[in-house]
Amino acid sequence: MLRRTVFGGSRRATGAGCEQGLPFVLCSTPNGSSLHASRPLPAAAGAVCKQQHAAQGHVASPGQSRRSLQVVAAAPAPAPVLPLWLSPAAEKYRFITSKRVSVYSAVQRSDNGYKVIFSIPGESLPAGVAPKLHWGLYRNNPTWVHPQDVIPPDSWRDEATGAMRSHLHYNQQQDVWALEMHVPRNMAPVNLGFVLWYPELSEFDGARSGRHFAVPVGHAAGKPQPLGPTLVAAGQAARPQDAACTLNFAVFSRHASEMSLCLMRADGSGYLEVSLDPITNKSGDVWHVQLSGLKDVASLVYGWRANGAGTWAEGGRYHPAYVMLDPYCPRALPIPLPQAAYDTAPLLPPEGSVQGPCLLGSLSHLVDCFDWQGVRAPQVPLEETVIVELDVAGFTTGLDAEQAVPPEHRNTYLGVLDRLEDIKATGATAVLLANVFLSSTKTAAPGGNGSSSSVTVDGPEVRRPLSYFAPDTRFVAGGNAGDAADQLKQLIRELHRAGLEVLLETDFCLTSEAGGGIGGRLQSYAGLDGDMYLRGGGGPDATGVLNTGQPVVKQLLLDALRWWVVEYQVDGFCFVNAENLTQDPLNAVQDSPAIVEEIAADPVLATRKLIAASANDSLLPRNGERGFPHYGVLLEWNNRFGNDILRLLRDNAGGMLSAFATRMTGSQDLFAARWDGGLPGGLAAGRRPAFGINALEPPLAASLLALVGAAEDIERAEVVAKSALLAVLVAQGTPVFNAPTLSRKNLLHFVRGVLTIRRKYRNLLSPPMFDSPRAISWHGAGPMSEPDWSGEAAAALLPGSNYVAFMVKGDQQQAVYVGFNPNPEPCSASLPPPGLRMQWKRIVDTARMPPQDVAVEHGEMLHSEYVVAPGAAIMLEAVPRPAAPPPQARAAVQQASTVYQRMGQV
Repeated sequence: MLRRTVFGGSRRATGAGCEQGLPFVLCSTPNGSSLHASRPLPAAAGAVCKQQHAAQGHVASPGQSRRSLQVVAAAPAPAPVLPLWLSPAAEKYRFITSKRVSVYSAVQRSDNGYKVIFSIPGESLPAGVAPKLHWGLYRNNPTWVHPQDVIPPDSWRDEATGAMRSHLHYNQQQDVWALEMHVPRNMAPVNLGFVLWYPELSEFDGARSGRHFAVPVGHAAGKPQPLGPTLVAAGQAARPQDAACTLNFAVFSRHASEMSLCLMRADGSGYLEVSLDPITNKSGDVWHVQLSGLKDVASLVYGWRANGAGTWAEGGRYHPAYVMLDPYCPRALPIPLPQAAYDTAPLLPPEGSVQGPCLLGSLSHLVDCFDWQGVRAPQVPLEETVIVELDVAGFTTGLDAEQAVPPEHRNTYLGVLDRLEDIKATGATAVLLANVFLSSTKTAAPGGNGSSSSVTVDGPEVRRPLSYFAPDTRFVAGGNAGDAADQLKQLIRELHRAGLEVLLETDFCLTSEAGGGIGGRLQSYAGLDGDMYLRGGGGPDATGVLNTGQPVVKQLLLDALRWWVVEYQVDGFCFVNAENLTQDPLNAVQDSPAIVEEIAADPVLATRKLIAASANDSLLPRNGERGFPHYGVLLEWNNRFGNDILRLLRDNAGGMLSAFATRMTGSQDLFAARWDGGLPGGLAAGRRPAFGINALEPPLAASLLALVGAAEDIERAEVVAKSALLAVLVAQGTPVFNAPTLSRKNLLHFVRGVLTIRRKYRNLLSPPMFDSPRAISWHGAGPMSEPDWSGEAAAALLPGSNYVAFMVKGDQQQAVYVGFNPNPEPCSASLPPPGLRMQWKRIVDTARMPPQDVAVEHGEMLHSEYVVAPGAAIMLEAVPRPAAPPPQARAAVQQASTVYQRMGQV
């Protein structure tokens, strides 16, 4: 690891800071200094920076930056201590020294700068001392400077330390020691560091847990809540971009000892870095600062630079060469860092460089306003919901997208809208978008050898989120990454207009911060406080697994979910790898995890469709016996459904008929109430059958044809795939299928037809409750036989032993029959009676070619038997038997037949 040593010289750049258009002088960082960087001081201050060893320069180095557990009371001092003429808008601080002396300070803005006032009650001082202020100015560089315009009269430079010392004047009437200083406007923002000096005792009196105090000048201490960037105030101007704004920035980091805010323009012009004081700018574990006078906020980007014990190369948590993305940033842009960002860093990046742009938070959301055009979400009832899962990249590229999606919209949010008719044609009521959160595809782990590589990843299964607030910028049409939010909102608006709900897949487990993995470059959580954000901590070997048991992470995820509901109007979420949400900070599985309970009780979130999709049910409470903790609110991706259906229909496994029947009737073992097992309420409470998400594959999986063995036998695979899809669409629960499965036109036609049947017989096939009135009976292949529940016949390899069918009857002589033949040979199935004066009509046979595989209008009338092909499934509906013709009609037919016979003889 290299440490930068630079002496003399300065660099100028156009300002992005509080005083728009002022020059920025980028100071070097002396060897041995700790993290700080700044917009240096113009004029006299700049000369001081260049003459660090000259007496007239008045430069002092307070040494390494300090840690602090001390809290500043940002409360006004009593009236006798601070002057009564202070404006209510003045920033007021109180510092408690190691000798319990109260030092009151106030900063008030004037026309040409800032007045900084110090007041010390005499009663709090040690007896017989006349305190002196031992002080200096700094911004990010810890070296103290003393511009001539700031030095009060009766001040002198301390030769031993190089700091400035100034007299405080005693007011005998008020028993107050006071000093007033003036900082020119063009020097802000800057920190005024100080301690007290008692010449009578030859002692310093400073912070109890640090080297000195700091008074923010030209910026304010800020507030710890809310986290992220917040617009505090905005001025008036002829042009919106000219309005001066006040912003508050707050970020969580318990273990960092130093933090700096880095601010720049998105076009790379200007650079401002302000060091935060661990006393003034830190409350608890939150670092915060407030900046005023910022103009053209929409063009600003920002990040955080953190430092702490141990460097990255030494296996520590922090690497101050990198600028971190704020976990709460609502938008982000890939920005090539200006040279100034490296000039002010106390450590060089590995190998002296960083490959690729850096993801920084954009402030454009503070001023942008999207037009929803009065479009509202469709609010489809859960029992009527059908979900199609699609990935933006995969859905807008490939052979099936070539005709509909123009080249400029491929791999973009807008490309999905080009295929809106294809989505509607599936019959789905909701679209589940796969992983549209900001993710990283750069691998540049700052390891000891400095190796780095660049990898581009398009698959949703390997895109890991880096921000849970910001949309992914890679799916933008037109090349302007700043349009990502608006284009995603446009996609959601138009899907709503078409009557489609929008759900987002969210991975609250794996992040882009895995050391050395895809997206492993130190960019956010691992660099800000890996021990709090990630399981196993940060460092080069970081797992990148989000520690959802930590309170700060829990709050982050709750805030992010609310943000997407309020700002993007999404209708729900699917939590992939949801088992991570059930673990506490030490990875122990909890029956009632706090984060899940809060999600279920949140008034904004509880009304949305919330789906828990675990990748490993054994990591759920009670080994997943009752699934995911749900509190009667969360839906669940039913992994048992896909496993059991495919084991029977694809693998022809014996002994699976009972499990198959359980899945087809709503999986009562998971979703029916069970209060007799000593379970907590979050697991014991019952849910309606529609709370089960019936899918054949987990989220982000490949197409169904690949799962059923298309590589070996495409014709059989298509038959089995349609049989499995029929099971999904006629089972109790909410069906879901992915877009790759429907890219094959035969399967798309099939799903569309069966959905029409599902809607017609919804009350029979998927009633709202487990005890809803309907008559269901199960049948084997033989006459009046039951399925082979025990599996003995299948074990004996008897023909047709794995055939299973069910018949459902309702009111008004409605009835349907669904049969499945996973056997490798045809099976002649005896059909049960459909009802009085009723007859079976074939409406589905997955072994037939389209359009005969789904023949709702022109299906074949059947009698008592039907031969079901290997791997196929059938669906029959009961229709009235044609009435026999009256006697007069039969006589007329017989007479006509006789006439035709005679004509034939002639």
